[in-house]
Amino acid sequence: MPKTRIIVWEGLDAAGKTTLLNEVKRLLEERDYRVLVYKTPSDSKTGNFAKSYGNDPRIDPLTRMLLFLANTSDDSRIIREQIESESPNFYFIDRYYLCSIVYGFAFLKLQGNPLSEEDFRRFITLMEKLGGRVFVEPDLYLIVDAPEEDRVKRLAEKESQGGLENILERDTRMQQYVREFYRVFREMKPDRVYWIMNPQGKLREVAEQIAEILLSEGGVRLKQ
Repeated sequence: MPKTRIIVWEGLDAAGKTTLLNEVKRLLEERDYRVLVYKTPSDSKTGNFAKSYGNDPRIDPLTRMLLFLANTSDDSRIIREQIESESPNFYFIDRYYLCSIVYGFAFLKLQGNPLSEEDFRRFITLMEKLGGRVFVEPDLYLIVDAPEEDRVKRLAEKESQGGLENILERDTRMQQYVREFYRVFREMKPDRVYWIMNPQGKLREVAEQIAEILLSEGGVRLKQ
């Protein structure tokens, strides 16, 4: 898959990640690049089960993490097949196995489990070793954050879906733990992770900056 650059989009709930992803996709397509997007949890069998069962408020944090992690692992086959068959210039993954682990660790910590940064590093390292023949290897990670006041405003405008997901995305302490674990990951892979701040009202400006990052990181050589 040498011609395709795989970009994983991660970030906090209501940071505007998916909206930003779609705007960057549009900007790249205006320059004649082909961009495919895959979003997890998907509508595959494991994705639907993770969404329906994993978001039951009665489910414990460990079970929930493992369900979503199973989906991202399972969907790697679909992702790989799409890249091999379509050969896009850019393949955007809207949350991948990193998200399952970050949110799992944050939820466990929220419930009183004294997990450390070193625990997280070890778990990430182990999962990437176990999934070496399963996961696709991202070229870059974009972690999208936003000022907390902007994140809260976006949540207020968002229609509530109910369930555990809705509870966790509105919990400020939970989201702060999410930030902390994403920052640990950035420290682990400083050459492949960009931390993107996405304040309210700056969509076009931030999207243009990201598009330039992707092209300067080698995308310009991919144009046919």
